[in-house]
Amino acid sequence: MHRGGRATWHVGLVHGSLAIPDKTDADEVVFTREEIEASGLDYLALGHWHSAQQGKAGATTWAYAGAPEPVAVTQDGAGKVLLVELDERNGTRSVAIEERTVGRTRFEKLDIDASAIADQPALITQLGAKADPDLVLDARLTGVRPDELDVSVDEVEERLKGSFLKLRVRDQSLPALTQGSLPSPDTIPGAFIRNVEGRIAELEADGAEPALSEAAELRDVLRLGRLLLAGHEVTL
Repeated sequence: MHRGGRATWHVGLVHGSLAIPDKTDADEVVFTREEIEASGLDYLALGHWHSAQQGKAGATTWAYAGAPEPVAVTQDGAGKVLLVELDERNGTRSVAIEERTVGRTRFEKLDIDASAIADQPALITQLGAKADPDLVLDARLTGVRPDELDVSVDEVEERLKGSFLKLRVRDQSLPALTQGSLPSPDTIPGAFIRNVEGRIAELEADGAEPALSEAAELRDVLRLGRLLLAGHEVTL
């Protein structure tokens, strides 16, 4: 990356990673800010990272243009190109970088409170309002889910798949524990609720991932059991 002595401007090009401890150690080509500064270049164009970034190392300006279209949810700075202007006035050199958006693909994460959803058609309507053929939408149902709310994420995705570039719907909501006074423990509902909720409490107190996963399943067992014991029809 060392400059020669004949050119008016010295521009370099490298495909690799700017060194970040514990993050870029396994990359094939890694360089440091000190190496960029020692190059003596006016501008160093970098490739490999997918998000646009820029900075200075000594007198050298460097920049990643990133990918012209984002390819992952985490790439907030992708979808751009860089317009780089090298200027010299009154013996003073400057490098100006302007980011210009060219990508159309957008990513969005959306959390929806399950307690605010009346039913599956209402969820489809809410998601459908964001329809965009260039949007990759990652939607999650969160919070506490009412017993009566029955959502099939597969059906929701199938219904809306033509409205987005990509749609993923995940149900990470949890059925509520029983509210108010419990039925007598001598009754089937009372014994059922106490037994299941006791086991849920043990598992959630454990805190380990397998225990929490089992607790989430038991919360759904509790929800379905309450509905069945109350005489409701249940879809399994």
